[in-house]
Amino acid sequence: MEASRRLYRWEQGLLRSGTAAYGYSEASFLVLDPAFMEIINEESTLELLAEADAHEGGVYNPEDDCVYFSSSRQTDPKPNAQIMKVHLATGKVEVVKSETEVANGMVLGKDGALLVCNQGIRPHGGFIEHLNLKTGESKVLIDNWYGRRFNSPNDVVVKSDGSIWFTDPDYAWVQGFGAEPEVKNHVYRLSPSGVVDAVADGFVKPNGLAFSPDESLLYVTDTGSTIGDGTVDIQKPHSVTVIDVDENGASLKNKRHFASIATIVEPKYEGVGCPDGIKVDTEGRVYIANLDGVQVFDKKGKLLGMIKIPGATNMGFAGRDLQTLVILNGTAIYKITLSAKGAGLTGQVCTQKPKSRKAHC
Repeated sequence: MEASRRLYRWEQGLLRSGTAAYGYSEASFLVLDPAFMEIINEESTLELLAEADAHEGGVYNPEDDCVYFSSSRQTDPKPNAQIMKVHLATGKVEVVKSETEVANGMVLGKDGALLVCNQGIRPHGGFIEHLNLKTGESKVLIDNWYGRRFNSPNDVVVKSDGSIWFTDPDYAWVQGFGAEPEVKNHVYRLSPSGVVDAVADGFVKPNGLAFSPDESLLYVTDTGSTIGDGTVDIQKPHSVTVIDVDENGASLKNKRHFASIATIVEPKYEGVGCPDGIKVDTEGRVYIANLDGVQVFDKKGKLLGMIKIPGATNMGFAGRDLQTLVILNGTAIYKITLSAKGAGLTGQVCTQKPKSRKAHC
C-alpha cells in the first residue's frame, strides 16, 4: 500500500508579497491549530486502500468489515451508479448492486439494511431505498412528500430513535437526468411511523448531514455554489449550517452558520469550496470532505487542519474501534488510523461528556 505522512504547518502569508498560504503540494496533513495533533501525530500515515470509482457513501458495516459506497454517475447506456463495497483488511472491491437509479449517499439502518439515496431517473423522482445486505432484496422506502416527488435525495443519516433524515437538492434535474422539481430543496425527516416531514429549508443545495455525538445538533453542508451543470457561482453557499434539535427530537430550531469552506491547499481549483460529505467524532469535531481534502473543525467552527486528498467527496469512520477514517475521492479509497474515534454506528448515541477520553460509543 502506498503510504504518506508529510506534515506541514500552515502560515497565512500575503498575496502581495507572494507568500499567501497555498501551494502545499507535498503536504499529506496541514496543521492550522495545535489541537489538530490530538487526532493525528507525526507517525500517522495515509494509505491507499483501493483504486475504485468511489464517489459517495463510506458506510462501515461491522458484519463483514466492509465499507459500502456508490460509484459516480454513469450515462451510457442510461443514467446509473453502482453500489459497491471494499474489504477494510484486504482492499478487495466487490459490486453489491450493479444497477440503481443513480445511487448516492447511504447509511446503515437500525435493522442492518443499507438505506440508499437514489436520485431518480425521469419521469420518476428520487427515493430512499431499503437494501437487505443479506438477501439482496430491495424496496422503495419513501419517494414523496404529500404526493409530491422528491428531487434527488443526496445523503442520509439515521437517528437513535429510528428516524431517517436526508437532504434533497435538485442536482438530478440540473444535470439532465432527473424529473422537474415539485418541491424546494429541503431537509426531510421520515419518522419511525412512516410520516415524512420537511424539517429545514432555506438551503440552495443541501448536501451532506450529520448529528453531533449527543444528537442535540444537526450539521448540513450546502454546495450551492456548485450549480451542477459544470458552472460555479462563488456568491452562492459553500458552507456548513448547524441547527439545534428540539427537545422532542423530531424538529429543528435556531438555524445558524457554522463554517464557510474554501480550498486551503490549492485555491486555484475552480470555485471556492465544495463541502460535501460530513462526519463527527466522539469529541464533537466535524470532518468535512472538500475539493482539497478532509477539513477538520472543532465544535465551535474553528478549522484545525486538513488531511489532503484532492477531490475528496465523502468519508466514514470504520474498523471495530471506529478509529480508521476511510476517504473517497472518485478514483480511489484511502484510509488513515486516527487518535480520534467516530461518533458511532447508526442508531448509537455517544453519551460521553465532551472532555472525557473514556467514552465508548
